[in-house]
Amino acid sequence: MPRPAGSARAPTTPKGRGGEDEAALFLEGRGLTVFARNVRVGGGEIDLVAGDGGTVVFVEVKWRRDASRGAPAEAVTPLKRRRLLSAARAWLAENPSGARREVRFDVVAIEGDAGTIDWIRGAFDAT
Repeated sequence: MPRPAGSARAPTTPKGRGGEDEAALFLEGRGLTVFARNVRVGGGEIDLVAGDGGTVVFVEVKWRRDASRGAPAEAVTPLKRRRLLSAARAWLAENPSGARREVRFDVVAIEGDAGTIDWIRGAFDAT
């Protein structure tokens, strides 16, 4: 697959960078191929764009120190989902080879410095 369009941007915090690095390694260890990180496109940002066989996977990564502010996955609000959907549509429009594939939206939630990882495959639909 060609290199994705869109400009890359580093996360704003070291923990964010570490969480995305950890998530990328986790997913690659399970057979996914990470194509891009921190892609800003269509007015939004996609943390990771990956391939899982014939499927393009858009991944939202959430890291929390602990559960005192809720589980990391709870931070993926309906507004965040809409923004991710918009960014994914823009990415697919700029990457026609990806547009011909199935699409999935996953969340990788990382909690604590120990890095407890919860991978939510198909966390939400593109509707």
